[in-house]
Amino acid sequence: MKTSLTFFALALALFVMQSCGSKSEKNQEEVVATEAPASGAEAGALTPAEKRAKRQKEAAERAEKWRMERDEMAKTSPTYKDADGNIVYTKTEVEPSFPGGEAAIRQYIQDNVNYPQEAQDKGIEATVFVDFIVAENGTVRNVEVTDVIGDEDPAFRDEAVRVVSAMPKWTSGKQNGKVVAAKYSLPISFELM
Repeated sequence: MKTSLTFFALALALFVMQSCGSKSEKNQEEVVATEAPASGAEAGALTPAEKRAKRQKEAAERAEKWRMERDEMAKTSPTYKDADGNIVYTKTEVEPSFPGGEAAIRQYIQDNVNYPQEAQDKGIEATVFVDFIVAENGTVRNVEVTDVIGDEDPAFRDEAVRVVSAMPKWTSGKQNGKVVAAKYSLPISFELM
């Protein structure tokens, strides 16, 4: 009888402790829920310069994440087959390059991107990440938007795809001295001046 009373007392104590614990957790969830709108309101109160700095930081983090994912994927499988059955390298010994290098690609984007009028009227900005394949002959193909950081607007996506699809031929990537098709990712920022 004494053993069963001790067991009953322990079970009752455990039940009471669990009940108090879940109330405490519930109160914490209520506090977090009431605090959430305040932080959301603060985010809406960011100045354009603060929004731009935040978006640039997120874009840099996304670019680094993409690079790390690509490196990890290359360790397990350096190639894949695209929809047409062509072999594409995720990472090559010699990366594909735009004629004239990084400065030339920035200039090309600056000269060819048309800021969507509707987005301009709304005063919104974004960075669009475009992935594509640089084929063995240097042409750009399989252009797709993989991420948008900042204000989401379909016009940004469409314009980024248009500009990348119209790029001149690149210098193809090389693997073991052989020209190969390679995947490439390019961020395009839409910023109001």
